[in-house]
Amino acid sequence: MKAIKVRIYPDKEQKETIAKTFGCCRFIYNWALAKRIAFYQSTKKMLNKFVIMSDLTILKRDKNTEWLNEVSAQSLQQAVDDLDSAFSHFFKQNNSFPKFKSKKNVKQSYRVPQGFEVNRETHYLRLPKLSWIRFIDEFNVPEGIEFRNITVSIEGNRYYASICYKEPEKQVKQLKVEEKKTVGIDLGVTTLATLSDGTKIENPHHLKKHEEGIKREQQELSKKKEGTRAYEKQKARLNEAYREMRDTRKDFLHKLTTSLVENQNWTSFCVEDLAVKEMIQNNSSPMSKAIGDVGWRMFRSMMDYKCEDSGKNFIVIGRFEPSSRLCTCGFINHDLTLSDREWDCPVCMAHHDRDDLAANNIKRFGLRKEAGQSLLVA
Repeated sequence: MKAIKVRIYPDKEQKETIAKTFGCCRFIYNWALAKRIAFYQSTKKMLNKFVIMSDLTILKRDKNTEWLNEVSAQSLQQAVDDLDSAFSHFFKQNNSFPKFKSKKNVKQSYRVPQGFEVNRETHYLRLPKLSWIRFIDEFNVPEGIEFRNITVSIEGNRYYASICYKEPEKQVKQLKVEEKKTVGIDLGVTTLATLSDGTKIENPHHLKKHEEGIKREQQELSKKKEGTRAYEKQKARLNEAYREMRDTRKDFLHKLTTSLVENQNWTSFCVEDLAVKEMIQNNSSPMSKAIGDVGWRMFRSMMDYKCEDSGKNFIVIGRFEPSSRLCTCGFINHDLTLSDREWDCPVCMAHHDRDDLAANNIKRFGLRKEAGQSLLVA
């Protein structure tokens, strides 16, 4: 399954319908979450989503909530499905306990599973309860694909549609893992990526470049009275400043990962599994902001699917491997701290650059993993 995100241009009436759908789906999500919490507190059992679906039908007949019929019933059902998925991730310990959604959240979205049309030739799409909407497709929706669903979202004052599709299965020849054509990649903050061949990719510092503009818009917003038209306009300007920073980061990472994967010298890429979520939990620390700014998770995700599409190998080693602490002679420097960028081995007297050493060790561990050998070192 893949998705392509396009910008859509709804008219005034369509924007009102989309806003209603955002609100109704948010209401159903919160209503279903409250029901599940209350049911568990009284019975110590989980409420089945199909029971909630049945209750949803009854809810739509109630005079106090008849307004739910003004939007697509499929999207309301998808809100219940989204909550069920959130609980599944929670039980698998991949995420925190589901939270109630707020209308103040910058990100608002709803999903349409069926009953939509996409016209590639005219660049228009049609959604339930809406007529045809024009879209701009910068990446070109592929031909001969099967559309699965569309997610409508808003970012600032821009509307988007993420079109999820399934491509016909292609026979991509998987390339062999060869040592000479394998590169290790060490991700960092000062230097975004250090490759085992000695190449260093500098951190573009997207946040630093946009921070002044964002701060200025935030200061202007603080002067406005909440709830007024001026406040909403200024809030949109602030969201636009954040969106510009995110788009700049995403564009840079797309170009970087494409250049790496299309490099014919390499057929295999080794990276370290980093606990990004845990690293940025303390949002007030400069380090967590820096980690969030470089986009390690996005880099890994892009590398993963681009390698899969091209038949190249993407190898992820464990996060606890001593990549920057292990000397080539086998000595492990347990006293190494984050501030130590270089160190000397007391055994073989070799001098190491921390990032270069980590990139080469990540490559070594990746090759051992593919060969089925133990990654443990003496």
